[in-house]
Amino acid sequence: MKKQLKAISACLLSALLATTALPFSKVEAKSKWVEINGVNYEINRMTGECEASLNVTQGKSEVTIPNKVSYQGDTYKVTFFSWDDWEQDWKEETSRTYKPAAGSYQAVLEKITIAKGVRVSEPACHYQKLKTIIFEDPAGVSGTEFYDCPQLQSLYIPKKVKYWPTVRKCPKVKITASSANPYLKVINNDIYSKNGKVLYSVASTKTKYKVKKSVKEIEDGAFYKNDSIKSIYLPDSIKEIGEEAFGDMENLQSIRFSRSISELDYAMFNKCKKLKTVKLPKRIQTIRGNFGGKKNCYLKKIYINAVNLKKSNLKSLPKKCKVYVKSKNVKNQVKKAGFKGKVIIR
Repeated sequence: MKKQLKAISACLLSALLATTALPFSKVEAKSKWVEINGVNYEINRMTGECEASLNVTQGKSEVTIPNKVSYQGDTYKVTFFSWDDWEQDWKEETSRTYKPAAGSYQAVLEKITIAKGVRVSEPACHYQKLKTIIFEDPAGVSGTEFYDCPQLQSLYIPKKVKYWPTVRKCPKVKITASSANPYLKVINNDIYSKNGKVLYSVASTKTKYKVKKSVKEIEDGAFYKNDSIKSIYLPDSIKEIGEEAFGDMENLQSIRFSRSISELDYAMFNKCKKLKTVKLPKRIQTIRGNFGGKKNCYLKKIYINAVNLKKSNLKSLPKKCKVYVKSKNVKNQVKKAGFKGKVIIR
């Protein structure tokens, strides 16, 4: 028994000595922010990994995000890249009136290269001089929006990227995708699923936009913040529209709905200041959302052509809006759904 205890003690002592022999930076759990070659890194000394961002006071005209970086004799794997400070208010940064700070990357960056294996996220907004973005082979691109980059020339969707961000207010950009990408394809700067049945993002600068008949689904936020489009035509092939699909479209004035849609999702017309009237086809019997709520809905008239409403929520529809229906039954259902304004039978 004593021999066994001695053997166990020896093993424990060896393990302890092996641990203490490691560099302190490898076992310390606390992370640390450091700036290296114009890039801000959050280094995790426990995992040997780090995350990068351009959240620095003074930017450069050209920068590379590597897939590994050295600090105090140790090498760390760069797993994630955020364009800016991920704690910054996204709504503030994507504001149409946002002004980049002098000397910041948003004001001076012209070219960025992102190394193979780095995951890219967070909005890339208001980069006033940015012309070139090189994705060597990202681990993924998600949660990113390219917004107000007036000099951006091109965006290339690599083979392995499954989800691609929206592109807005980038008038010079040409969007292309790898022919080997099994998930996405690009037609006239708009991003679709490979089979063309899902419309993910509309970067079009047309004033009148007609969705292709091959499309069956409009993804969440597909038209979000597109300020060029004034009218939208949705063919009857479309059966589903995602949340806030037409949100914050500054100049949208009219929309023709597909007659195959049976329900409307949340915040469908949030902040569409020029959209005053919508006519809902007969099949739409479920209205889940609030069109943007009392503060962000500017509708004055809604025509509901359904003969019966199912689960609907109209509590946040502004009282000033008038709802037109075809029967007393639907009028009662609109009231039951929480609408406090005027309902007119026509």
